[in-house]
Amino acid sequence: MSIITGIHRNQTQIYCLDSQIDQNSEARLIDAFVNWIDLEKYSFIVKGKSKEGHPAYSVKDMLKLYFYAYLNRTRSSRRIEWLCKTNIEVMWLINNLVPSHTSINSFRSDNSKQFKKVFREFNRFLRAQNLFHENCVATDGSKFRAQNSKKNNFNEKKIKDHLDYIDKQTQKFLDELEQNDKKENDNAADNMKKEIQEKLKQLNKRKLKYQSLEEQINEAHQRGETQISTTDPDARALPKKMNIVEVAYNVVTTVEAKHKLITNFEVTNKHDTYALSTAGRKARIALGLGLNDKLLQLADKGFDTGFELMKCSLHNIDTFVAPKKRVSASKSAQFNKSMFIYNPQYDNYTCPAGKTLTTNGNFYKRNHGILKKPYRVKRYVLPFKTCNGCTHKMECAGKANISKSKGRYIERSEYQDYIDQNIERVKNNKALYRKRQEIVEHPFGTIKRQWGYDYTLLKGIEKVSGEFAIIFTCYNIRRAISIFGVQELIKRLKNSFICFFSLLRLQIKRFKAIKKFKNVILIYENSHLFAHKPAYMLFNSPF
Repeated sequence: MSIITGIHRNQTQIYCLDSQIDQNSEARLIDAFVNWIDLEKYSFIVKGKSKEGHPAYSVKDMLKLYFYAYLNRTRSSRRIEWLCKTNIEVMWLINNLVPSHTSINSFRSDNSKQFKKVFREFNRFLRAQNLFHENCVATDGSKFRAQNSKKNNFNEKKIKDHLDYIDKQTQKFLDELEQNDKKENDNAADNMKKEIQEKLKQLNKRKLKYQSLEEQINEAHQRGETQISTTDPDARALPKKMNIVEVAYNVVTTVEAKHKLITNFEVTNKHDTYALSTAGRKARIALGLGLNDKLLQLADKGFDTGFELMKCSLHNIDTFVAPKKRVSASKSAQFNKSMFIYNPQYDNYTCPAGKTLTTNGNFYKRNHGILKKPYRVKRYVLPFKTCNGCTHKMECAGKANISKSKGRYIERSEYQDYIDQNIERVKNNKALYRKRQEIVEHPFGTIKRQWGYDYTLLKGIEKVSGEFAIIFTCYNIRRAISIFGVQELIKRLKNSFICFFSLLRLQIKRFKAIKKFKNVILIYENSHLFAHKPAYMLFNSPF
């Protein structure tokens, strides 16, 4: 029986490395993409440039290495170093260089802001290729585990419980020590005394630790925070689904509706409560919309906050946010607030029995705790006499109010008009809202489930943001490959680059002397053309 045999491993071979890389390899796209970026304006930090000894690696080589590694589900600096030694595409991509894992890790840690700029740059290119939806996006947040365990995260109650336990244990050992002193002095009693004293010493050390943490949590309260983390100071314990709490970061992403590309993101250590309007305004910039252009923004009920709905409306953003159930558990369904009809013309409410609730027109401040922003409400009331004569007074006004000679009252938030408008939009556009999940969950499903990036490797919001800029850039690259293919994307990158310089040369010819070239560059950098459009979009410019 004949078998296939390969070339002997000791056989000398002569071949070009480029011939071993497929023409549709994503390595070729990454090479073209990084070469297309104008890296000088981003001021990447590269260690070794100003020091004696080993020279610095090229910014382009390090960027190519990172994008290739993350695109292929590798992000540990040691594993990336291993790729440089074993992966033929990486050898071709960075010219057989083998940076140490220390150099690789430092580049990622030192250039968080620069990675975010590269993410935005690639998005501007995608927008120029008409890959973004004109005016519809979906926003959602997802939790990613931080480099901080639960036992190294503390709140006021947790610290108090530890201190109480230490005090109880200390008292227990002091009592044992007192009993031991009453016994006759012998070797067993001496050993027991030394053992108890050692335990008391350890407890005292632990008490000093938690007292220090208690001071830190008190300082955190002054900053409006309720917890601290000792390994990663920016990480917070955040609830996930099924009442599971994880020390994590909340990454709020906005995704356009056409090709499910990520337009913008923000890494936070807070809930989604006050993230909607910021995400919407950033999405408006990413889509290239003007202030008078309408933006449609979809989101789940975690973003349903009156204050945020108001801010979105003021920025010409129509929200389609799943409304929360704003009902009182103590009231029966037929007498809930939703059953009272508001009359905007007279600024009053009509109850189910046809009686009118009026207001004195004053606003009262409400605050739901340290994590919520205060807001104002108007109070609408019925006279006790009216309620007391009603057959439904116990179900509606309640036993507590009736016993205090008070009638039924309703509080209306200063943002209620915006809440009602949002509810009406969702009600009238159910088909549009149903698209929310398929739009915004696609990136999270790919990144967390398929790629396995459900945690962060770095510490601190700034550095974590830089890592997610790499991840989201790679996601958008993967989506663009699925849409156009590698060769078509490379062609479009090159065409946008060539068109930019062709336009620049035409502008330079308008000047009579070459000595004015520096002024030309200065004019371009300060012009409205460069202020609002990146270089690769100029080929669409009428200029």
